[in-house]
Amino acid sequence: MPVSQSFEPTASEPTASPDQVVAAGRVRVTVLTDRLLRIEYAEDGTFEDRPTLAVVNRRFPAPRFRSKVVGDALTVDTGAVSLHCSDVTRPFTGRRLQATLSGSGVPTGKGAGRATSTGVTSTWKFGQVDRGNLGGTVRTLDTWMGNKTARAVGFDPETGFIREWDEQQLEPGLLSRSGWTVVDDTSTVVLDAVDGPGARARRWPVPRPPGERTDLYLFAYGTDHRAALRDAARLLGPQPLPPRFAFGYWYSRYYPYTDHELLDLAAQFDHLDIPADVLVIDMDWHRLGWTGYSWDHDLFPNPTDTLDQIHQRGLRIAMNLHPADGVGSHEDAFEAVCEAMAVDPETTDRIPFDVTDPRFIDAYFRLLHHPEEDRGVDFWWMDWQQGTESLIPGLDPLAWLNQLHWDDLARRRPNRRPLAFSRWGGLGAGRYPVGFSGDTVAVWESLAYQPEFTATAANALYGYWSHDIGGHYGDVPDPELYARWIQFGVHSPVLRTHGSLGPEQERKVWEFPNPYRTVMIDAIRRRYELVPYVYGECRKGVETGLSLVRPMYHEHPETEAAYGAAGQYQFGDQMVVAPVVSPLDDDAMAAVRVWLPEGDWFDVAHGRRLTAGGSSGGGGEGAGGQWFERRYLLSETPVFVRAGTVVPGQRDVRRLDQASYPNLVITAYPGSRGGYELYEDDGTSTGYLKGRSVTVPLAHRTTARIRSIQVGPAEGSYRGWERRRPVEARFVGEVPPKTVRVDDVEVPWVANAPAEVGAGRTCWWYDAAEATVVVSLPRVDLRSGVVVSLDRATAAVRRSTEPLLDGYPGLARRVALADRWTRTLLQEDNRRLVGLSRTTDRMDRASSDPATVTSELSRLRSALPDVDPMLEKYVERWKETESLNPLDPPINSRTIEAARRLLATTTAQFLG
Repeated sequence: MPVSQSFEPTASEPTASPDQVVAAGRVRVTVLTDRLLRIEYAEDGTFEDRPTLAVVNRRFPAPRFRSKVVGDALTVDTGAVSLHCSDVTRPFTGRRLQATLSGSGVPTGKGAGRATSTGVTSTWKFGQVDRGNLGGTVRTLDTWMGNKTARAVGFDPETGFIREWDEQQLEPGLLSRSGWTVVDDTSTVVLDAVDGPGARARRWPVPRPPGERTDLYLFAYGTDHRAALRDAARLLGPQPLPPRFAFGYWYSRYYPYTDHELLDLAAQFDHLDIPADVLVIDMDWHRLGWTGYSWDHDLFPNPTDTLDQIHQRGLRIAMNLHPADGVGSHEDAFEAVCEAMAVDPETTDRIPFDVTDPRFIDAYFRLLHHPEEDRGVDFWWMDWQQGTESLIPGLDPLAWLNQLHWDDLARRRPNRRPLAFSRWGGLGAGRYPVGFSGDTVAVWESLAYQPEFTATAANALYGYWSHDIGGHYGDVPDPELYARWIQFGVHSPVLRTHGSLGPEQERKVWEFPNPYRTVMIDAIRRRYELVPYVYGECRKGVETGLSLVRPMYHEHPETEAAYGAAGQYQFGDQMVVAPVVSPLDDDAMAAVRVWLPEGDWFDVAHGRRLTAGGSSGGGGEGAGGQWFERRYLLSETPVFVRAGTVVPGQRDVRRLDQASYPNLVITAYPGSRGGYELYEDDGTSTGYLKGRSVTVPLAHRTTARIRSIQVGPAEGSYRGWERRRPVEARFVGEVPPKTVRVDDVEVPWVANAPAEVGAGRTCWWYDAAEATVVVSLPRVDLRSGVVVSLDRATAAVRRSTEPLLDGYPGLARRVALADRWTRTLLQEDNRRLVGLSRTTDRMDRASSDPATVTSELSRLRSALPDVDPMLEKYVERWKETESLNPLDPPINSRTIEAARRLLATTTAQFLG
């Protein structure tokens, strides 16, 4: 993905060019694009050209348009939008200000306008309610249970407060099915240059001039959601690319850790080989109190040494802030802050927090934050919860505080990417990632709502929500809920676990029992495998306005079903994810309903091909695709890719601090063809904005005889890029080939892959558990590139084997689980399920012979229906035995019954 332009994330040109502007009377219209208009009314005829907290740029390439003034009436026509103001001398009303939208991009589904001979039209009137708005986000999910919050309606002396639950609504976003949406910037403060102590010539919030004013932005994009977000990012500022470490695992918990406990925690991650990149230290790092800036030396006798040791392990450090109470006399820096504020410390015990005072803000950063950043704090967690008002009318202190922290880090470290961690501050807040979504209740309803909530925030250009994975409030965390929450976190913008202060709120994944422990650790490792893909997708979003996690209708705006698929989302361009958000049923699987757009797909968890039918129009239920009902084990996450997709990844990584991905993995899924570009930069500097990056094209092709992956040649450069690296090519859903070649040189098959790879040998093997051909290349020159190709099995072998191989990974996983449950209970038949569960191992050992794979798959599928009668027999035996011991629970018969239910569902899902 070549960088198309060089710009700073917060750079702005708030004044539009004169050829974009039409003014008449007390009205001014700025034509930003043919479908984005700024519309102003100013009682005094003086219009606003300064930036606001939300809008930073109005200098767009001037589009063509026509304007006409007749008497007091003004018309502006861009071709796509015809705006008419019938009286430019008076404030706007619905009768005086209207627009007609026409041409491409107007709505065609529910809520569409009327059809005409020139296409579809819709209208907008000033003050009209946008009933088709698709939603944006909210400031916080504090105390939310799903999308509801509790309201006290009474009190019972025995049970306590009586509560009712109210459904909450998201704030409006930038997309709408009405065909238009309006951003009202009228009440937002403007930013202007100020002088005086602490100002440092920066822009500062000031109220709008007095008098009646209106300042609107009309987005008239219809269903062209991608164009609307692209232009909104130009207006409000793009979402910058966070440093790469932000895409790793963040460990966080509200708990008064001592220095030894934190250091032991960091050591445990490495000892257990669990990847991690960020250690978040919550508010107890400072002395007691809500607000604090001075270390508690009972917990941290030598904080400099503690932070140094954490850094030596390659971890980054974030620390919590609650700044609202100002600076008290107990703080180490109190006298210095008093001096900076020209206050006698003998006359006060507190310097109030005042985000509107440049002098206080200068002391706030210089005396309270900079020393800790010099000590080792990498970024701050601004946990502002104290309202939306300040001493400047219209100034939300959170929005301004976010910008101040971001700009301060950018100014102090001009070559390093800033990172802020804070709550949503309104439109424009996406310029300062990452978002903290607040303290939710640890229940399934909260997890079930977060996929929709995260995706919908993309409609407001807020693509980096970080949730309290595991929840904040609640009882001892349900390990199944926690595991599913982590799986969602793996496929979300930021993976950060968190919990409250209670002793039972443990979040160390290794302290949970199996199978949850293994599932959660494997999920965290999977996140690190995905980072090259995740990072590259986020890089593209800087320019496109598209977020990593986004609703299905961003890609399929004309398809009605896409608007109803709220429990799933597009995860970058190549993946659709439908997280499991409900408990397992009695067959050890959880149900997921997913909508897939029309075409061929691959279910990554099951290893199975799917074809979604349906017409291509935007009509009724399922049009342009198909709904599927799928069932998933605890260890499985529903991820779907288009047929032929090729995705970059990595393996064996604990930290994301290297300038290049050390062990590349290129995975190609079944299908005729696919392409992608691996993106790399140094991961920390702002050089990516100036084109200092590398792209490596990836191409996947499949014919009747050959299946190949081409890697490179790479283009671009930056300091620290490694051109020669190990590469692993993975061909998913493939029958073992006749031969494997690398640039036309034949590669040997090996039986003991770990030893051969460890010895640095070019080789291939068959990963039967995933039905995947794996080719290991210890040293590839990415500047030159390489082609890895399979001479595929004969057509006859593929015809007989591919149907058996389709879905085998999911089938084998379920057979193995039933075997583990029942092996000790089946007496003389205890080897029958063992034999079936060992199918994978036998295929691994003999995978150089495709015929052996075919026979093993056939044996498994033919033998599986006979398992249920055998299990039924043992259920009856154990029931008879258990009836003689009425004091003992009937555990054994129930276990076999559970295995029967598991295999019955498996047979229906994979063999039906």
